[in-house]
Amino acid sequence: MLRTFDHTGFYETRLILLVIGLAVAGYFFYYKRDRRFLILFASGALFQTVMEYALQTQGQRGADYHVMIFGTRLPAFIAPLFQGVTEGGIFAVFAFWFADLRMARPKMKERWPFYALCAVVLGLSVVAGVAARNQAVTSVRPMSNSVSILLVSAIIFISLAIAWQKDDLSTLANFYGGLLLFSFLTYEPLHILGARYIAADVGGQAVQASFPAQILMMFLSHVFESAGGKLHYFMLPFLLGWVRLRERNDGKGRERYSTQHLQDLATRGWRKKSKFTRE
Repeated sequence: MLRTFDHTGFYETRLILLVIGLAVAGYFFYYKRDRRFLILFASGALFQTVMEYALQTQGQRGADYHVMIFGTRLPAFIAPLFQGVTEGGIFAVFAFWFADLRMARPKMKERWPFYALCAVVLGLSVVAGVAARNQAVTSVRPMSNSVSILLVSAIIFISLAIAWQKDDLSTLANFYGGLLLFSFLTYEPLHILGARYIAADVGGQAVQASFPAQILMMFLSHVFESAGGKLHYFMLPFLLGWVRLRERNDGKGRERYSTQHLQDLATRGWRKKSKFTRE
């Protein structure tokens, strides 16, 4: 994975999203007495910061990797913290808001602010992608790092185990959907505009991969790394009982993808099959 945006445009737009994320969390806390968004913002910022420090320690972004904001190079010991707070907080708040709306299914007047946020995220990503076009490569990260693959796999497995044990796979599925949506809105414009792309190692040189390989590897990156690797942003607070998603309150109930739900479906199907066989 090659990037050209670490010195041009991207982190300036992340500062804007940081302010928006804090504003959303502050609004729900102050006006709705809802602290869940603040908890998710803190969780996302913390875990993203830990990940950035780990990537820096392992040198996975390149030997001379650094971050610049408004033309100023951030010190190496500050950059991961800055990245974690500006990227992780909004990532978690966005995904949680999406999941909460999906579960509660409120009226349109409660949904349009989220749709506006989607448009802002997409627009800022386009701005960052245009600003970083034709710039020098700032980060070279291997896609097949075994430690990263094992870590993300463990996060996904443990998150599934928690959701299964809590009998609420719907919660995990909806939060994952929010993570995936944010990943596409944020990273795909950068990919299309050439500020974030897949390359192959040819004779020790990074050469841009073919179009099918670009599509496949970037899709896997969104699905596995960007979304799957961030499930713990919500699942740990959920496990501790700090947050939960709203449910529909219109009296119609909701479809639950839980262990009991799956067992009931299987039992009804077996009974129908047995009855048909006897007849």
